[in-house]
Amino acid sequence: MRTWNKSGFVIGISSVSGGGKTAVAKKLTALLQDAVMLCFDDYDETTVHPEDLHTWFTAGADYNVWKTPGLTSDLLSLTTGNSITSPVDGSNIPAAKYIVFDAPLGRAHSDTGKFIDFMVFIDTPLDIAMARRLLRDIASDTEQGAENSVECLNGHLSSYLNGGRLLFLALENQIKGNCEIVLDGRLMVDDLAETICLRLQQSPTRFAGKNEPGSSIYYRTAEIDFYAGKIGRTRP
Repeated sequence: MRTWNKSGFVIGISSVSGGGKTAVAKKLTALLQDAVMLCFDDYDETTVHPEDLHTWFTAGADYNVWKTPGLTSDLLSLTTGNSITSPVDGSNIPAAKYIVFDAPLGRAHSDTGKFIDFMVFIDTPLDIAMARRLLRDIASDTEQGAENSVECLNGHLSSYLNGGRLLFLALENQIKGNCEIVLDGRLMVDDLAETICLRLQQSPTRFAGKNEPGSSIYYRTAEIDFYAGKIGRTRP
């Protein structure tokens, strides 16, 4: 239960790594106009992580083990109408009507999840998410030579086979059922962001606190096509 006077409306977006959450969050922030964006990963230096992910997973995969004092404080400030200082470059982030939160842990992480009014999960097949991660990271390593690209490839594949896949499945299991909508991650970023906007136009304040597990609405490809048509877009 909230114990603060809330003004900003928080839209949480989650997916597995490579699932598209950051790209969609950026596009959604631009579409909403009176919006700012926060990323969970930008607060890595002030976040306390599990010492060993395998141990954490076998102990029950409790996302509340992550402690996020900096991020929690900034979410509280923004949702009460106060500006914050960017943890990335020190710039001023003003208060806004919407706070688009790149929130991989969703509502499963109590300290930050309590701020989320409208939760979105982008349901991306694990093979597609892995392909995106590989392409992204190999591209960033190419300037350092082919040897680094091979090391990157080996690292990703070894990590996936040695428990990474189970971690992604655990995230899907805990996050997906406690969202307002689940979207098909195979679709274009623009379509996903615009579909979220359309959904928010349906009296967004009615979603606040409506986060009962199992209440998600799943928009599949055909339904996205319908919404895209409603806003004048055509799919390739």
